[in-house]
Amino acid sequence: MPFNAKSFRDNLKFGGARPNAFEIIISGSGTSFFNSTRPVMFMANASQMPASVIGTIPLPYFGRPINLSGDRMFEDWSCALYTDEDMVTRNAFEKWNAMMSYTNFDTEAEHGTVAETVNSYVANVEIKHYTKTGKVDKVYKLINAFPYVVSPVELAWQANDQVMQFQVQWKYDYFVTTYSAFPTEGRYDLNPDNVKVDSAKNA
Repeated sequence: MPFNAKSFRDNLKFGGARPNAFEIIISGSGTSFFNSTRPVMFMANASQMPASVIGTIPLPYFGRPINLSGDRMFEDWSCALYTDEDMVTRNAFEKWNAMMSYTNFDTEAEHGTVAETVNSYVANVEIKHYTKTGKVDKVYKLINAFPYVVSPVELAWQANDQVMQFQVQWKYDYFVTTYSAFPTEGRYDLNPDNVKVDSAKNA
């Protein structure tokens, strides 16, 4: 195919999706560790759309492998957050993490009170991506997520002109997502009980 910049431009009809237009929203039991989840919406400055991974089953046949699709796997998801001087976001995630298993080994019980029931320490996490004009064009919802790693923060006397930030790694059971372009609040339903896999046919 000969080089044709106009054809390339015409096929990038909306001007390209921008990876810096997103927000993260946490809902569910895990939000009890925040006075408000709004700081997370503003302080989460880096993240990712979760990977979609299926295992494979290689079957040797006459000296050559035949690959079959296997079981779905959900890899860890992570986000990075700015930290203000009141430490609201870091304190909330440290408390959430500690209540699943105490950091103080001198306590009589190793696990925190929220670890008594499996639904008391999980939350649902939405990753919303926006267009340049502020429309939602893609949404992921992580179901039964919890922060299992709250990263260290490097401190240094020479660290001038920086805002402190840290990373959180999450485990979750699975995710649901939108498949149609430019879904609106009234059109997309990310209730896990209502999402159907065959909706991908409408993509």
